[in-house]
Amino acid sequence: MERTLLNDNQWSSIDGQLCLVTTFTPMATVQDGSVVAMSAGTPYASVHLRCERSADDITGFISHKTDFAMLWAAFKQRTAVPGTRVEVRSLEELDPAGIGEAEEVWLVWTRKNYRGSARLFSMFLPRLVVMVSRKGAFELAMDHTRQIRPELKGEARAMATLPLATWTPEVMKP
Repeated sequence: MERTLLNDNQWSSIDGQLCLVTTFTPMATVQDGSVVAMSAGTPYASVHLRCERSADDITGFISHKTDFAMLWAAFKQRTAVPGTRVEVRSLEELDPAGIGEAEEVWLVWTRKNYRGSARLFSMFLPRLVVMVSRKGAFELAMDHTRQIRPELKGEARAMATLPLATWTPEVMKP
């Protein structure tokens, strides 16, 4: 079964879940650090996802500029995104030109991780945390039910799921 996520109520069904982005289809671009949309009211991109607690194939539409810019940075052009913190853990393994053959992109959609008074304005804020990891790390961390594998604990789990780079909106807790 396939699910489509357009609005926050639909996206909230995967709130806090780790998801593998299997396809990123931009409907906008980034030029000189600014997001340029095709037209007003059109989503910036669509993503196909496999999420940790869902057997469904999921298509989500990205409608926030910062969320789109972070995905663009992960897939197309590795840059800092205004309004976000970028944490790079393994620069030597990270392809600087965009998604490499040895990489995969993960995201977490959430409304629960905002700092202090930012929660009051959450309906206008970005929702994604975007990560680049080693290819195959998502499958390594999940079993056939897409639950985090219990035998991967401590250091083994940390190494399996350690992202190479993470983009987090500044309004979210680290």
